[in-house]
Amino acid sequence: MFRMSKKEKNKKQQIPSKQEVEETTESIESQLTETPRFSPNLPYIILFVFACLIYSNTLWNKYAIDDAIVLTENTYAKKGFDGIKDLMTHDAFEGFFGARGSTLIQGGRYRPLSLVTFAIEYQLWGLKPGYSHAVNILLFAFTCVLIFYLLSLIAGGQSSRPFYLTWPFIATFLYAVHPIHTEAVANIKGRDEIMAMLFSIAALIYSVKYIQNNKISDLLIGVLIFCLALLSKENSITFLAIVPMTYFFFTKADKKQYITGILAYLIPAILFMIIRSKFAPTGIHQESTEVLNNPFALATTEQRYATIVLTFLYYLKFMFIPYPLSHDYYYNEIPYVTFTSIGTIVSILINLGLFVYGIMELRKKSVLGYGILFYFVTFSIVSNLLFTVGVLMNERFIFMPSLGFCIAMAFVLIQQLDKNKLTEKTALTILVIVCGLFSIKTFSRNFAWKDNFTLLKTDVNSSPNSSKVHTTYGGLLVEESDKEQDSTKRRALLTESIEQLKQGLEIYPTNGDSWLLLGNATYKLNKDYKAALEAYSKAFQSKGGGSFDALYNSSVVQLENNMPLAAKENLKKANALRPGQFKCAFNLGEAYSRANIPDSAIMWYNQALQLQPNDALSYHKIGVTYGRQMNQIDKALPWLNKAVEMEPNNIVYLEDLAVANGIKGDFDGAIKAAQAIVQIKPDYISAYYILSTSFANKGDKGAAEQYKLKAQQLQGVKK
Repeated sequence: MFRMSKKEKNKKQQIPSKQEVEETTESIESQLTETPRFSPNLPYIILFVFACLIYSNTLWNKYAIDDAIVLTENTYAKKGFDGIKDLMTHDAFEGFFGARGSTLIQGGRYRPLSLVTFAIEYQLWGLKPGYSHAVNILLFAFTCVLIFYLLSLIAGGQSSRPFYLTWPFIATFLYAVHPIHTEAVANIKGRDEIMAMLFSIAALIYSVKYIQNNKISDLLIGVLIFCLALLSKENSITFLAIVPMTYFFFTKADKKQYITGILAYLIPAILFMIIRSKFAPTGIHQESTEVLNNPFALATTEQRYATIVLTFLYYLKFMFIPYPLSHDYYYNEIPYVTFTSIGTIVSILINLGLFVYGIMELRKKSVLGYGILFYFVTFSIVSNLLFTVGVLMNERFIFMPSLGFCIAMAFVLIQQLDKNKLTEKTALTILVIVCGLFSIKTFSRNFAWKDNFTLLKTDVNSSPNSSKVHTTYGGLLVEESDKEQDSTKRRALLTESIEQLKQGLEIYPTNGDSWLLLGNATYKLNKDYKAALEAYSKAFQSKGGGSFDALYNSSVVQLENNMPLAAKENLKKANALRPGQFKCAFNLGEAYSRANIPDSAIMWYNQALQLQPNDALSYHKIGVTYGRQMNQIDKALPWLNKAVEMEPNNIVYLEDLAVANGIKGDFDGAIKAAQAIVQIKPDYISAYYILSTSFANKGDKGAAEQYKLKAQQLQGVKK
């Protein structure tokens, strides 16, 4: 019989220790609950693709609102590559408004990098909004990818949960789908916000890598990228505080690294401010007196700061409930309040409480504290507390701070998971519901940004107390009426326009633009020149006696209603306000001509020709004035001939030339001009009468009778 050796017998009888049993059990449990394995690139792919998809419907949108300022009507951007130097050396508004652009809004605007991208686009493919929207989408998608990389970098370690239940991914996904970002992404002009965020996050990534790897090259790359962020938009400067704050919360940086990192990022910030002060010279203490450029122009000091604090509550509300959204929060959508207002008191309690809580979390170095402080730090520069930013609040202002909110919310959710207050299934359900609702709102809101008309038609309901949105929409309705051929539809558009403009004036009675547009709409609707002139007068008064358009529009109505002397006075005032305007000089010629002051009329027509030497109408007007009003045919003919030379197919010019030649006795010249008319328009009766008279004067009775008969036949047909 086979027998085991003593060694084998001892081995068989060996009992495993308690520690070995526990380790084996843990190993089995670990294998049973092992986190599903995914490609490390999958989160990035999901974020990039989803960010693109959620804004994909903007590819069919046109230009809207401020796109005219930065691209479609920006003289520098429309120079293409040749305009880059001007964009880098001027205030952002000068390419649209001219030299006065830097003085329109307190502090000026210097953010040339996004404008440079528009100039490059214009050089490459001209004005194609779909391409520009595509660039915005891609930049936003890359921003989301970088945000996830940054948050994963500072989170450190491997989570025991799948990536979609980690706070870096949840925070980034919330950021990608949040509807508050639609203004920045769906509006082409919002690229400055996207680029500022993109480069700021990239700079922060390299600053963290510098601490982790202790490589000065990482710091230098980060500094260079930070320069790009600053040139994209000024609010990137808040990352001077975000960088050391990130060091404190998530790294083990030593004192030397803190000092080196802060100083390295401080240098480009100082250089940027020096450059900015040169090209955007308006001082931050010079406040506009126009409430549409300075939202606190009509407020007391208490109302100013109480209303600012109230907007903080609105911003937080939009973080949780992004409805209703609007591009317009101008006067008086959010009325002035005092510190006794319930809304202001609640805002102080909530915002101060959150800020204090964030400070208290410094000791714990918690992600929640970081998210809260990130929100307040990046929000500070657009809050209106430090200086006026030109509008009481705007959704695009929260594009950068909202990341702090998303970080905080994501961490709170994960914290509940860690404390077993939520199951993974429940947490995932919450995420799907919230992100699903946000995604639907974002996608649907993109449609509102289709074009100016669609956006204003939508937001006039979202911002019913904004004078500006009513005024702008009213103006667009007038423009639409000019395009409409159907008289009934045209009247409906003008009627609605007047209603919108009157609503705007109820909110802001001294809005000169509203009065000006109301005058235009009123006159176009029913030719009520008295009501139109009254509206123009109020527009002039509201603009402090400086409205060229109010004076000019008044003169046009007065000329059309046989009031040349009144028109003359308004045109002279308009010309004094804005010298060198062709239309003003030409209409002064018209006013003097209709007032039967031909010498002055000719002087102003000549002035118009100095401004536009190739204007055929001015040549014609001078010729007619010499011929009809001064009976100086010899002086009239050269001007009439010049007009015909410039526009040889203009029947009116040809007819006046034919008549003048006939009066002069140049019947061949008259015949030549009249024959040119019938070549262009064979049924032009007056031309045949001129031919008949001219041939009769030459003694050709047969031809004269033939053309007279032709004229009578055409006249009979027309009767």
